[in-house]
Amino acid sequence: MQYETIILELLSRIKKLEDDVNQLKQAQNTICNTPSCPDETLDEKKEMAVTYKKMTDEMIDSCYRSGKKAAAGENVQELADDIAEATGMNRNSAIMYIYAVQGMLRGTIYKRAISSKAMKKYYDIILNEYGSTGLKKAIQATRLHIAYRRGCGHTVDSIEKICNAYEKRL
Repeated sequence: MQYETIILELLSRIKKLEDDVNQLKQAQNTICNTPSCPDETLDEKKEMAVTYKKMTDEMIDSCYRSGKKAAAGENVQELADDIAEATGMNRNSAIMYIYAVQGMLRGTIYKRAISSKAMKKYYDIILNEYGSTGLKKAIQATRLHIAYRRGCGHTVDSIEKICNAYEKRL
């Protein structure tokens, strides 16, 4: 008998929660389908939504130049702002790439992943500008990055292949 009371109580609570969820969904639909400004169209709302851009060569190159400046002591945040404004790159992504270049140039760890395309490009530029000593530092930094990523449980096979290939050039 006592179980029936408990079950009935639980069922009534579930019903109340289901009603609350339905009300929230209706409110969400109303908000999403109603322009925030009277003159705003649905197309304009879509344009304002956050979009993700594919990493371009211009972005990769800008991050390299800024990474060199950061290694020389310039402010990473300001450099990232400049990249975001000039190229449309996400500011946080620019910060990650700048820190990666800075780490490569100094031979110190960087903790955020960058694309394989960017890594290869950075290795090529570093080899051209700084010779084998510079490339050794970049590979050293990437090896530290690999160890860090492994420690976090990430796979690092593609990064390691790039390191090994460029190490053979030395």
